[in-house]
Amino acid sequence: MKAFHITLGVFLFIILAGAAGTVLVGALQEGAAWGEWVDMWVKSHHLTVAGACFGVIFLLILYVLTGLNVPGKVRYLAYDNEGGAVSISLKAVEGFLARLSNEFASVVALQPTLRLIVNQLDVQLDIKVKAGAQIPELCKMLQEAARNTLRDKVGISDIREVRVRVQEIVVPQPIGKSAGTTEHGTGKPPVFG
Repeated sequence: MKAFHITLGVFLFIILAGAAGTVLVGALQEGAAWGEWVDMWVKSHHLTVAGACFGVIFLLILYVLTGLNVPGKVRYLAYDNEGGAVSISLKAVEGFLARLSNEFASVVALQPTLRLIVNQLDVQLDIKVKAGAQIPELCKMLQEAARNTLRDKVGISDIREVRVRVQEIVVPQPIGKSAGTTEHGTGKPPVFG
């Protein structure tokens, strides 16, 4: 929708700039000949002019409507338990799962994404980990923790899969060195050779 809005804006700008340029050039010309020509053309093509005006007005309205920020549809995960029906927004569950990063010292950042597929939940955990972490074991523990948290604390048991994607391995900066400096302090990597 954003690309359509931008394209429509460029198109409208070209149309309106061309129309304004035509009027401006004609108005700056000397004599009444230009004004007489415009009057004659508008009278003989009044339906064309009216149609063009309505078309530009329609495009302007469409441009304004496509630029409005309409909030997206909130998606809920619903299930029944002994007490009745429960509905939880997927955003709320994602926020809850994001706190798993506090339980793992090797995890620098965790961004969960949930998708509902045929009444089952797909969980994707995008993580950044510290260098030196045992990534296979960490991923397995994160998967188990996500399943257990969803089952025990949220009440969701229909989990199709939990995927972990390591987005970055973060190397800690040595103490006492600022960013961008190296051993010889020039900001350039040492040359070996």
